[in-house]
Amino acid sequence: MKETTQQTFQNRHSQFNEAAKLLKSKSTSFSTLRVTLFIVFAITFVLAADSGNGSLLIYSFLGFLVLFLILLKKHQSIRKELQVMNNLVQINADEISRGNFELSQFEEGNEFFEPAHPYHMDLDIFGRHSLFQLINRTSSVFGKQLLAQWLSKHAEKSQIDARQSAVKELSLKLDLRQNFQAQGMAEDKPDAQNIKGLFNWLKSEHETKNKTVYEILMIVLALATVGSIALNSLGYVPIGLPILMVFVNIAVLGTLFQPLLKITKQTENGYKSLRSLKEQILLIEESDFESPMLKKLKSDLKSENKKASQLLQELSGILDNLQNRANVLYLLFNVVLLLDIFWYLKITRWKERNEANLEDWFNVIGELDVLMSIAGYAYANPDYAYPKIVDPAHSIQAVSLGHPLINSAKRVSNDFDFSGKGGVCLITGSNMSGKSTFLRTVGINSVLALMGAPVCADAMKIGELKVFSSMRTQDDLEESVSSFYAELKRLKQLINQIDNDRPTFFMIDEVLKGTNSDDRHKGASALIKQLNKTNAFGFVSTHDIVLGNMTNELEGVKNYSFNSTITGNEIHFDYKLTPGLCKSFNATKLMQLMGIEIE
Repeated sequence: MKETTQQTFQNRHSQFNEAAKLLKSKSTSFSTLRVTLFIVFAITFVLAADSGNGSLLIYSFLGFLVLFLILLKKHQSIRKELQVMNNLVQINADEISRGNFELSQFEEGNEFFEPAHPYHMDLDIFGRHSLFQLINRTSSVFGKQLLAQWLSKHAEKSQIDARQSAVKELSLKLDLRQNFQAQGMAEDKPDAQNIKGLFNWLKSEHETKNKTVYEILMIVLALATVGSIALNSLGYVPIGLPILMVFVNIAVLGTLFQPLLKITKQTENGYKSLRSLKEQILLIEESDFESPMLKKLKSDLKSENKKASQLLQELSGILDNLQNRANVLYLLFNVVLLLDIFWYLKITRWKERNEANLEDWFNVIGELDVLMSIAGYAYANPDYAYPKIVDPAHSIQAVSLGHPLINSAKRVSNDFDFSGKGGVCLITGSNMSGKSTFLRTVGINSVLALMGAPVCADAMKIGELKVFSSMRTQDDLEESVSSFYAELKRLKQLINQIDNDRPTFFMIDEVLKGTNSDDRHKGASALIKQLNKTNAFGFVSTHDIVLGNMTNELEGVKNYSFNSTITGNEIHFDYKLTPGLCKSFNATKLMQLMGIEIE
């Protein structure tokens, strides 16, 4: 029997957890080795000093230094591997949580929420228990921002088709996706402002200092300083000469103090992200792809004849050394070998050759980050369908369409087929029968379809359209706006959005609910007549049964409903969409159940 995706995630969680335990044990052993090595060196040093054996002092120090650096490098490698392994454990734990619809621990994306957006307010795109929490597996600032954009702005058909093809391919590459995410999580995420510092440095004017002169000075002065130290140790020159050379070197290095300080200030908070970026790019470079979109993104990770991962390795190494210039060992070697000049020449030449590439690479990885996220969502929901983008644009058809934020055990799915310019589908129904949930179901799946993601359905066809919703209108005390006026403003926004370019698909819940029955009926009738003449189509839910008579007046207006049944003191809902007007109402029964006496 084939294992479910939840079982796959549970098995991988256990597997990576065991591997992490072994790596942690290794890391502890290396820590112990380093301490032991230091103790042995300290004892040897004391004995050598006590015996006056200069050769033993020198050799023990050099031996300690070499062994310590080897252990340090190996330990750092193990710690990095352990960090990635812990990330893989967390990734699979997160997938299990998402499968159980336990979303509270995930980022809500509230910074991207726009109250006046055509559908943010109503469709749970961002916030608590939102689509963003369900889909977002990005590990980069750029990926997170781009995912928010894709959730907020509909793509063209060609883009949707390209994204679907890429997502389908990536959904089959579980190891690649999770390793990509784990590498992206390996460093503390700098915010967009910190990474912008890197870009500002790249876009700043090139240094005008004569690099050839500095190169000659570095070679000549370093050789002269080392030579003077050697000659002094042999007794050929006085100690004053090496000291003089050191002061000359310091004076030369001082001319680079401000340029290097400026570089380190601009890059200090963003440069660590280069390591994870390099590892993510390396994964892409080593992968083969079939979809045109993935092939194009991979081909963009190059500069002339060098791979982006190699160039980022160079840049990361250079900036690492520049950020560690206050290190005691660096300072000692710097005044002798003029290391600042060496790294200054390296960084300026890297910048001259690659200044146009770094931001592009971040953007490419950001786009891959989003595609990996959607592919992870697709993999976790193998029963979901990829929608077809069709003509005419005023069209939505779905088979077994459900809400992706409702657990499948409780989810009720519906079929429907609705199309036609100016079409209005009137939905009537008793209280709590599922009208609002149905509208949100259609809306949120439309957003998924138009960003290139699979939808919670057995099949779906949808035109190139713009989604608009008016459902959760509320009063605003600060702005002195009543809920009724807020709804009117929202409806005005809908009218203004409709144009002759891309049709608008609207969902209006409990139309004009904040006014009396007569005004509501007149206003709703007028609104439906106006919408019937425009480049739009959509759903309007209402308790006003009389509005259903408009099917006799206007072409393209249809009636659908949600019904309930009352048995004794129990009200039963099937949450199924049925043709025609609602035949059952339950407001008085609900009031009775709440203890309100109805005569």
